[in-house]
This record gives sequence, C-alpha cells and structure tokens, in this order.
Amino acid sequence: MSISNMSAAATVEQQETAALAAMDLAAPLDAASVPKQLVAEMREAVWLLAETLTPVAPAPSFKSLVLSRVAQFEQLKPQRDVRRSEEHWVSAGMPGIDIKTLFQEDETGRSTYLVRMQPGVRFPAHYHHDPEQCLVLKGDLCWGDLVYEEGDFILMDKGTEHPEIHTVHGNLLLIVAGHNEFLVA
Repeated sequence: MSISNMSAAATVEQQETAALAAMDLAAPLDAASVPKQLVAEMREAVWLLAETLTPVAPAPSFKSLVLSRVAQFEQLKPQRDVRRSEEHWVSAGMPGIDIKTLFQEDETGRSTYLVRMQPGVRFPAHYHHDPEQCLVLKGDLCWGDLVYEEGDFILMDKGTEHPEIHTVHGNLLLIVAGHNEFLVA
C-alpha cells in the first residue's frame, strides 16, 4: 500500500481523526470533518495491519475482567444502551439537520434524542404539544435576540409556539420532548 496524495497532503490532525474514524472511534462530527477518501485509506491500513497479527489468548486476569464486565452489564440489563460510536443519525427532513433517537416511550410518545444542526441552518416555527427540554451540548442555538450556548438549558411548556430557531456555528442538542414536537405551527 502506498501513501496517496490525499494522505500526504493531510495535516497530522486530519490523519489522526481519519484513523480514529476508520476504527469507528471518532465522534460523528469529527469523522465528518475529514475527507471520506482519507478515512477509507486509513480503514484499509487498519485491515491490513489486523491481518498481519497473530492471535494471542488474553491473559487470564484480562479475560476475567472482561467476563466480569459483561456479567455486570447483563445484571443491569439497561433498557437502552446507545454508544457514541454508533451511527444512528437520520435526516430530520430538512437540509442540515440530523436526529439520533436515544430513547422513545411508545406509551407516551416522549423521546430523548440528539439533534445536530449544521452552521447557518434554520428550523421553522413550531407548536409544542408537550413540554420540551433542550440542553445545548455544543455550539449555539438562537431565536430573536436570544443566544444559547454550550451548557445552557431551555424548557418550553406545553402549548407554546416556538419561533424560528437557527444556529450560527452549528450545534449538538439533547432534546426530551413529545412525539408531535416537529409539527409546524
């Protein structure tokens, strides 16, 4: 395998992010920030390296530790377990807005999900059929003269109309809301 022009031209940070993305260890926004071709090249390198390794039995203490952690997980039996490396993002039906559902209660329709908005994206005004909780994890969320940034929390009550919202720099939001949240007002 030779080094392509893309790999040679990439910065060290891009190469490191691409290597993490190739092993599904990069955050989705970080993985999206590097060229897909570079990630593909790194994935090929990972596979080639993996093929050259001779399988080795784990040390008894490590095997015991792994089995213990598996048993702890089974004992807890979480109702839902979503890991950061899992790619379950879907389009919200509007350009530049993606949603990753973390949990949904079938009985009530309430959901917990992540929303990812690209820089400059606008979301239309909408009506809240249920209370909505929003925590800004990254970036900004704006409407009117109000600007919410990382760590800010917003609670909108049932029956309120939300004006158009937008983001300047992009964002990642944690939302807990009812199933009718995205109906346009």
